[in-house]
Amino acid sequence: MISHSFSLAMILLLFLFIFQLLSYLKRNKKLHARLPPHPPSPPAIPIIGHLHLLKPLIHHAFRHLSDQYGPLISLRLGSSQFIIVNTPSLAKEFLKTHELTYSHRKMSIANVVAYDDATFAFAPYGTYWKFIKKLSITKLLGNRTMTQFLPIRTQELHEFIQTLANKSKAEESVNLTQALIKLSNNIISRMMLSIDCSGTDNQAEQVRALVREVTQIFGEFNVSDFIGIFKNFDLQGFKKRALDIHKRYDALLDKIISDREELRREAKLIDGGGENGEEERLKDFLDILLDVYSEKDREVNFTRNHIKSLILVTSHDTQDSNFTRHQLFLVTCKLLIRRAAFSSRRGEISQNNNIKHIIQ
Repeated sequence: MISHSFSLAMILLLFLFIFQLLSYLKRNKKLHARLPPHPPSPPAIPIIGHLHLLKPLIHHAFRHLSDQYGPLISLRLGSSQFIIVNTPSLAKEFLKTHELTYSHRKMSIANVVAYDDATFAFAPYGTYWKFIKKLSITKLLGNRTMTQFLPIRTQELHEFIQTLANKSKAEESVNLTQALIKLSNNIISRMMLSIDCSGTDNQAEQVRALVREVTQIFGEFNVSDFIGIFKNFDLQGFKKRALDIHKRYDALLDKIISDREELRREAKLIDGGGENGEEERLKDFLDILLDVYSEKDREVNFTRNHIKSLILVTSHDTQDSNFTRHQLFLVTCKLLIRRAAFSSRRGEISQNNNIKHIIQ
């Protein structure tokens, strides 16, 4: 009797499931009928979509697909729909002409490291997005700020060239990729926090280690971000790692920010409450952000988390070794292709072998 009732219950549940599935498919079909058609798309596999078409060098995979299906492609990566653009004119339509339409970004579990939508890259379009864009253009990356940082860039570049010269005299090989990454890291970290990332102190090592971990986790594939049925499961321990990195980064930046606030207070006390004491020290990005943070009439609720997020995103960008390696590869290729021009410039430098300063 119990077995018979159980069988009836299972049959009923099966019918309910089939009914719900058919209803969903019918609604989905009507919805897609009202939507404009998607760009061309290669055949997809159920559940994973087009994930199987992606290779380790993802831009090569996109180029190969564009050769087959055209400059505008629709891809379904798991449960998420993506549009791949492969020409400058179409990219301009998406990124400039229709910027507001496509300004939203898909959030991933890794975004917990960067304080979710506090980061400019993933913030939804609105008051905060416009505020951060204005802050970046006019203050953080404005002409005046970049001019003030020129001595830092010049000093680091001179040290980089001197290192290459010393290696050349000693007839030692140089890993240019690592050398360029170190140069970029030092410039950016000094501009942001007045910290030399190549230093040997504990704080510099902590910054290097955390930025490496952030770069790694942002570049990893997390199945829960793409396959909808696994959304609430941390199958790879990805969320646990992200929370651990976030906790350590937050503690480190809290200390750096607190130390800087104390330094600024001491400078004002020495100067009798004025700002000349601070201006004697070159203001970095953190100083600029703290100035905005201390303003009472700012446009948005700008918190310490926003400061940490902006610093993290900038630090993360400098660690992209693949990007640096590709830049170096392209420069080398151009030099080899334009061998005549390269030989001419090298000859000019050789003729002036008594030069004791760097040619700019």
